Order: sequence, then C-alpha cells, then structure tokens
Amino acid sequence: MAADRGRAFDAWADDYDRYRPGYPDALFGVIATRLALPDRPVVADLGAGTGLASIAMAARGWQVMAVEPGEPMLDVLRARSAEARLAITTVQASAEATGLVSASVDLATAAQAFHWFDHARALSEMGRIVRPGGGIALFWNIRDANASSFMRAYLDLLDDHGTDASTRGPGRHPDTRVWLRQSGAFEAATFLQVRHSVSMSPEEFIGLAFTASYVRALAPERLTAFRADLGELATRHAVETGALEIPYVVDCEIARRKDR
Repeated sequence: MAADRGRAFDAWADDYDRYRPGYPDALFGVIATRLALPDRPVVADLGAGTGLASIAMAARGWQVMAVEPGEPMLDVLRARSAEARLAITTVQASAEATGLVSASVDLATAAQAFHWFDHARALSEMGRIVRPGGGIALFWNIRDANASSFMRAYLDLLDDHGTDASTRGPGRHPDTRVWLRQSGAFEAATFLQVRHSVSMSPEEFIGLAFTASYVRALAPERLTAFRADLGELATRHAVETGALEIPYVVDCEIARRKDR
C-alpha cells in the first residue's frame, strides 16, 4: 500500500529533515492570493512529515495544525518548531481521518504527501474540515532534470543501478483534477508552478539521494556501489564552485471548497 511505503520514511526522519529541500515563500504567497485567505489563516497540513511546509507557513504567521501519523516525524517537527519559536499544533493522525473539527480550517495542504494518501478518502476528509470558501493546496517539490546537466546525469545513474523508475519522484498525478471533481467538494481548480533552486554540497546531495525510498530499496551491495558512483559524479560536477545548484519546480494544484 502507498500509505505503508510512506510510513517507511519514519525510520530516517532526521535525514529527511536535514536533506530534503524546503519550499519557496513565493509559493505560499500565490496560494494565499489565489484563495483570498485571511491574514492569519488556520491551516491543516496533512502528511506534515518533519514540518518542511508547516514551519514555512507558521513563519508567515499562519496558524498551523500539522497532521502526521508517524511519531518519529512529529518528534523532529516539534523540535524544529520549538527551536524556531513557532507555535505549531501537532496531531498524530492520518490524512484520511484527522479527527479535526468539521469546517474548522481555511486551508488544507499536502506537501510532497498526497501521492501516499487514499486520495478519495483524503479529499473527503479535506472537504469535511475546510470551511466553505476556503481551499486546498496539493504541492510537490520536483527536481527539474531539463534545467541541469547534473540532474540528467543523475537520472542516468539511477537507471544504471537498477532503481525502480516507476516509483521515482512522484508528483502530481495526471488524474488529480479528475479526483477533485469526483470528490464533489471542490471547484475552481487551478494548476500552477513555482521555480526555485537549492545549493548543496556533494555530501548533502548524497544525503538527499538516500532519503528516496527507491534508493533505499537497493540491495546492500548495489547501495554501496551507487554511493561511490554518485560521490564521483557529484564531486565532478561541483568542481568549479564546490557546490551543486539543484533546480526545482513546485507543482501545485489549488481548489476552492464549494459552499455547502
């Protein structure tokens, strides 16, 4: 099950938090504008993980409830929010059954998480907890291979080492808009993209690569060989500046909650 694979991240929550990139502030500005959110919206961040999106939204003054089933992820989120002196409410629950009060939030988000959910049940739950006139934002940080020779070489390396291409870089499913319509809860769906880049050392990129479930799934001997080859590739591409500039595009689907 997708949910079971998603929970696999619990085992390496610290690495996930350390190496996974955050989201550009411009993304949240666009979401706020498109949905005409109040100045301090109440947000339910479903599948919040270690809080990469929750903390970014709380830093804007948004009132965030981070909903996450994995206790190891929540432990990291709580530590990070305390360190940043941000008040984030944490809820240990699934996206399909949050336990939140009906019509209690202005916005429900799923950051790099919706593909792990039972989409029909999760959309039903979002429809239940979002106030009429509020909305949802489903978004994914995707490395942009078309904008980087290093990223193209990295994809070739993944192929060479036999990783499962069907599980790589899950993002917005082509049927997402259909699912939104079938839920009966949302309207005025809009797809948008926000581009940004992240500077990483070769060691940081290797750490990022090893947070991917399709890399962790390699047999031990393949994993050792992959690490060595990736280290050589990353070091070669970073030779001029000592860093790798990783281009990202955030795919984001926004929809408004129908009036009941």
